[in-house]
Amino acid sequence: MTVTSTSLRRFRHGPGASARLVCLPHAGGSASAFRRWRDLLPDDIDLLAVQYPGREDRYTDPFATDIGKLADELVVALAVHMDRPLLLFGHSMGASIAYEVALRLERRGTLCAGLVVSAHPPPHRQRESDLYLQDDDALVADVRRLADQRPSLLDDPEARSLFLPMLRADYRLIETYRRAIPVPLQTPIDMVLPVDDGEITRDEALAWQDLSLSPLTLHDVEGGHFYLQRHPEALIERLLPRLKPTVTP
Repeated sequence: MTVTSTSLRRFRHGPGASARLVCLPHAGGSASAFRRWRDLLPDDIDLLAVQYPGREDRYTDPFATDIGKLADELVVALAVHMDRPLLLFGHSMGASIAYEVALRLERRGTLCAGLVVSAHPPPHRQRESDLYLQDDDALVADVRRLADQRPSLLDDPEARSLFLPMLRADYRLIETYRRAIPVPLQTPIDMVLPVDDGEITRDEALAWQDLSLSPLTLHDVEGGHFYLQRHPEALIERLLPRLKPTVTP
């Protein structure tokens, strides 16, 4: 792994790369969640992942409090990677952040190869929630509700004491995010809809069309909210077509 900036971790870099996949994790997630993807991608695709502040090697950094400001920082961090086409992938909270990054890149004259959003409604259909204001037990219950299997770290008091402040900050970040009026992108959008995910309906998934001037591509995938943890191969197969026009045969 290479640290290319405060915000980005590069898990694969080749001088002959013809495109770059940039991954943005969910609330409570980190860049390392995408490390094993490097073995699943073609050799000519670089892999970068966003490291939000307040976790792993950024543990001492203050938590992000505003998605717009976080997106501004990521655009600056991505500036040195613009020599190759970028495909942005955002899961759950990361979907909203990825949209804001794509919007800012377009305003600077950079059109991404694509924006792939996963398991989250579009910004103008953001659901009302205030879990970040509730107690630790409520946060733990929500994580267990979403997870395919019981997260072991929640059973360890020391691990909980480290994880829950980060999770609460991320919940605050996404639950206070608002963009009432959709601003459509020139960038094409793919939406990945887990069929067993109660966090998003098909109607909400289709509403991502409001945010792109190109036709929305909707992908149904098996599994719940964290489907990508068990079978990333199937997801990556959905991502590659957006890079194929830029990838050397």
